[in-house]
Amino acid sequence: MNNRDLLKAIGNIDDKYLVETNDIKERNRIKPKIKVDIMRNLKLKYILAPICVMIIAVIGVYESGIFTQKPDITISKKDGWIIKEVKKDNKTIDEIARIPKWDEMSISQQFREVQHDNNKYSSRVAKISKDNIMENIGNATLTGYDTYAETTYSKKGDLYSIKDIDKECAIAVQFEGDTDYYVYVNAYYRPNTLGEFMEALNLKENTSFGTIYYRYWDKDAGENVDVEFYNVDNKIIWEKLFSNLNLENIYSDNAIYSSERFSESIDIGVDIPLLGYKNISVSLTDKGYLLTNILDTGKGFYIGEDKVKEFLEYIKENYDGYKIVYVEEDGKNTIEE
Repeated sequence: MNNRDLLKAIGNIDDKYLVETNDIKERNRIKPKIKVDIMRNLKLKYILAPICVMIIAVIGVYESGIFTQKPDITISKKDGWIIKEVKKDNKTIDEIARIPKWDEMSISQQFREVQHDNNKYSSRVAKISKDNIMENIGNATLTGYDTYAETTYSKKGDLYSIKDIDKECAIAVQFEGDTDYYVYVNAYYRPNTLGEFMEALNLKENTSFGTIYYRYWDKDAGENVDVEFYNVDNKIIWEKLFSNLNLENIYSDNAIYSSERFSESIDIGVDIPLLGYKNISVSLTDKGYLLTNILDTGKGFYIGEDKVKEFLEYIKENYDGYKIVYVEEDGKNTIEE
């Protein structure tokens, strides 16, 4: 299961609410075509964002831990990959997607949006320490809606800038009568370049990478193959994928692209603890694009097919790959020599 599968599983989200992006075009050159299926990982329509945050807060992300830790046991080996059997999650949609009641939610879940300086910020449902709070930048009255009681509430709060984070990207809210601070991010923020994006969020200092998830089409088997790589050196990821700071952000939520399916993709788990992000994604496609859902909406940069191939070959040569095989809850692991 990857980010894409998780989103599909949560609440059985219909495709019409997922952004389908296709050809991403680089300016001033012959432009390759792409159907960015992986942007399904990157962005839900804004109208679904609050619901998904609540769902994720209730169930926890990746309960199985298959995206966060290296397996303790080698189950078998086949076709050059170590086989890792993972039990399917047979929870029903009702069990997964129940929206919590008003008094079950934290205050930053209840009051999910705040306006400041012509920007709209959404709650990350995450606290931030006082050490990372900078200056007061104003105050606001936040509103929240109780779905069950069909009642609207309001709450005053003071707004603060966050250490080493551009105010255009994220701010903190301290509610009246509360001593804690909560993170709110601007999903509509659009950087012009990769360098601007990294600087605005101080990404190199605030970000850590986790499991690398590789998917490709096996022609012989007639199916997609999912492989994971663990404990990849973060320095390698920065050096090989983020070295060209002049790359333009060529993804737009409103763009209309034509279609060409890509056959391989790579997802890299991303944690930004300061902003409350756990196991989100930086993704690569075999058409040469680096895509991410940091700040909850898609950003895309064309790094080139050669860069993607070079990175993938390095990972294959230097790290073990674990092929994921899903089994039923009562399935038995098979040991092969």
